[in-house]
Amino acid sequence: MTRTFEAGLELLTRWPVGRATSTPLLFVHGAFAGAWCWDAHFLPWFAERGYVAHAVSLRGHGGSYGQDTIQSWSIQDYADDVLSIIETMQRPPVLIGHSMGGFVAQHCLADSALPGVALMASVPPNGLAGPGLSLAIWNPAAAFNIGSVQAMGGNWGSPSIMQDALFSSHMQRQTALGFLAKMGPESTRAMMDMYGGDLPAFDMPLSAPIHVLGAADDELIPSAFVRATARRMGATPHILEGIGHLMMLDAEWEHAAESVLDWLHRNGL
Repeated sequence: MTRTFEAGLELLTRWPVGRATSTPLLFVHGAFAGAWCWDAHFLPWFAERGYVAHAVSLRGHGGSYGQDTIQSWSIQDYADDVLSIIETMQRPPVLIGHSMGGFVAQHCLADSALPGVALMASVPPNGLAGPGLSLAIWNPAAAFNIGSVQAMGGNWGSPSIMQDALFSSHMQRQTALGFLAKMGPESTRAMMDMYGGDLPAFDMPLSAPIHVLGAADDELIPSAFVRATARRMGATPHILEGIGHLMMLDAEWEHAAESVLDWLHRNGL
């Protein structure tokens, strides 16, 4: 793995052994995370299959700049980060966004000619209002934990509650807690953007193939919202059983990776 910086943005890259495919991949993390969440499994896995696999830490996250001013960053700022990384690449990448990263990827659709976009447990195009209400009704303890971290920073009030909300029952506790400990703060401004302050605007039909992937055990973005995203994007929803919201880190992460790889191959990417 190589770690470089582009205008202060941390970029993790795994290089394939032998001849690479022509299309690189760029992974975009969700709220509270960083590029590290992709390097645990996905980056080396896709590199082993011939892809140049990159993951960016959005400003204020991971090793990127802007930690002290994270509360001021907007979703458009995050989209600008992704677009700035794309501009440094010799070929436009397939964009793969998780949760908030999927919402950011949707913003990039209007500003960049991408060969394909994969949305994993993504915030829907119409925002977080629906999923947020669903979480507050069905898991108020998790909603309170997320709100507390958002408002006051620091660690999760109850890691066990967050493990149940973010991972499937197959995930080992110590492994899950190790990942949760790496999580950082998130921008309140960006969260408000996702609640309706800055919804993505893109033209339909989309020219690029879209892969919409959800998790049956996801309490943050339930399957109904994944299907709504697919309808809006003119795509077919794919819901994986036995996996939670943090699809790239869950015990069954390889099922999610295989779904993305199958989609890439079917579209010649």
